Amino acid sequence: MSSGLLDSGAVMNIDQILVKIGEFGRFQILMEAIQCFLQIPYTLMILLPYFTQDSPAWKCSTNSTKCNVTGELPSENKLRCSIPRSEWDYVLPKEYSIVTQFDLYCEKEAYSLLATSLVFVAWAIGSIVLGWISDRYGRWKVLVPSQVILVTVGLINAFSPNLTVYIITRFIIGFFIPGIMVSTFVLASEFVGPKYRPLAGILLWGFFALGLIILGTQAYFVRTWKILTIICTAPYIVTFPLLKFIPESVRWLRITDQNDKAMKVLRKIAKFNKKEFPEVSLKPVERQNENKHSSLIDIFRPLRMALKSIIQGYTWMVEGMVYYGVALAADDIGGTNRYANYILTSLVDFPAVLFGIYSCRRFGRKKTVAIPLFIGSILCIGAAFVPAKASATVSKHLPNFRVALGVFGKFFVATSFDSIYTWSVEIYPTVVRSEGMGFLQVMSRIGAALAPWATKWLIAYYAFLPFLLLGCSALLASITLYWLPETRDSATAEVFETAGKAKSELVDCDQILDGENNVARA
Repeated sequence: MSSGLLDSGAVMNIDQILVKIGEFGRFQILMEAIQCFLQIPYTLMILLPYFTQDSPAWKCSTNSTKCNVTGELPSENKLRCSIPRSEWDYVLPKEYSIVTQFDLYCEKEAYSLLATSLVFVAWAIGSIVLGWISDRYGRWKVLVPSQVILVTVGLINAFSPNLTVYIITRFIIGFFIPGIMVSTFVLASEFVGPKYRPLAGILLWGFFALGLIILGTQAYFVRTWKILTIICTAPYIVTFPLLKFIPESVRWLRITDQNDKAMKVLRKIAKFNKKEFPEVSLKPVERQNENKHSSLIDIFRPLRMALKSIIQGYTWMVEGMVYYGVALAADDIGGTNRYANYILTSLVDFPAVLFGIYSCRRFGRKKTVAIPLFIGSILCIGAAFVPAKASATVSKHLPNFRVALGVFGKFFVATSFDSIYTWSVEIYPTVVRSEGMGFLQVMSRIGAALAPWATKWLIAYYAFLPFLLLGCSALLASITLYWLPETRDSATAEVFETAGKAKSELVDCDQILDGENNVARA
């Protein structure tokens, strides 16, 4: 044909059609911008407790007869537990955090840690439930309610009249986080052509890191937990009308035999990109494996597969605990400004993403995961034994050295965490990939749930324990990775070269690359 179009009887898959109608045109740019914007509110919700659940220093009340300690004492000092509550005060106002608002001291401090842990527990549950709903009813039908509920309940959280309401709303927030993370990653990856798929994923996780920096900056200027929570939620109501511009996943429509609707979406993309749509039909889904089912038990048999799953499960748990643990322990790293520490540990996520992608291709998956994790573990162990504050016997430069250890430790751990997604996808064969990745994601959430206890609870006993525990756990994980295989040069590695990654959720790469597998449940 003179127009360059194919004959009406021609058949194409989705990627081939995208090449014809625009791999990264105006439509994809608009979709990418919306989905990048959607990363910010849930990112704020994840680590908001670092500021809203902070326990400030305390001091004896004026004219107290039973408290004779002079000056301000850190929250870790438990002397106040033996003093009547009326004899001491927080150094910051009641509105500063939920700790001061609801008076969570001594034995009640565990409720604050529980509120943080439950977000990650709910995250794991939501991953499974929303993953099933997404597979059955569509990605868009999960994304829209998840975004609306997360922002709305997040705003309600700011007006919690008591601790019970606060914890319940935080649990609901955690449950719906994966509904946004998975759906946006799927859609961002599917609507661009193969050439631009890595870019689409990198931009999303770049905005995840940007959200962390925005949170630290806002918290620096707003020192009231309710107002900070409102600022982190209310402005994102503007995302609600944007959701209607996002179409359903064309690959989900295809694998559910809704080709007419899939073609309608593709024609819409062509029209928006001002491209002529080729007169072709959509390649049908191959069903040769639809009667072959696998279960979770299959990732633990035979013994060789069980060893791979156990090593990966432990490593994913440690990665989640250390990544979020270092973020939650930013005020314990050292220096004089907890807000600057938090922003510094968040900034390293940007180079970690880029370095992880380059290193996976240049040096292989195994080295990119194991070596940075090993280096990060050594830095964390080193930070455990460096004083956090200067004193008469401690040089003023040592706390800054501790900050450097913490920041670079986070960089190497983040690099490893970014890269292990691609490696694990390649390690598991297609028939058990969804089950394997679901198991690993749950293990990662368990690790994240342990993070506040590892950092905020242990420090009350010995100041060096949090970073020592994080470092030793990561060191053991980096050693066990020796028994896992390298996958860069395997027969299937090329299929995953454009696979994206997410700190918390992973889409099955076969699905992204026009395969027939479903999104990993977790």
